[in-house]
Amino acid sequence: MGALALLGRLLFSTIFIFSGINHLANGEAMMGYVRSAGLPFPALAIYGSGVVLLVGGVCILFGVFARIAAVAIAVFLVAAALTMHRFWGLPPQEAAMQMTHFWKNISMAGGALLLVYFGPGPFSVRERSRVLQERRARHLPPILRPRPQP
Repeated sequence: MGALALLGRLLFSTIFIFSGINHLANGEAMMGYVRSAGLPFPALAIYGSGVVLLVGGVCILFGVFARIAAVAIAVFLVAAALTMHRFWGLPPQEAAMQMTHFWKNISMAGGALLLVYFGPGPFSVRERSRVLQERRARHLPPILRPRPQP
């Protein structure tokens, strides 16, 4: 069952890794869309979000700083939904597409918040680090062993 956490992190992080790469590689092409949404500093928005998506996705994939990365991605997703996918007041055909993107972002933010709550799980760098730390502690003399947390 532990492999499901790894598979879940792989499936969840893939969209962020590829989106981050896309933001960084095709930032100039995306500028018009950001400008049309009325955001200030479109280059900063594109390249900053690209870094957040790429680094956050990699951190989630490997389970290192996954909770911090998931918070950053959740914030990005809600901000992007509210600024880039404002479906209200649009013509019906365009509104339907933007509403889909809006709710996709909101639902993925919910998934990221679940990761914040439950952590990366087994088969993660964090879990491996904890296991190694416990093994090292067992080999220390009793006086040097860390006290268990209540």
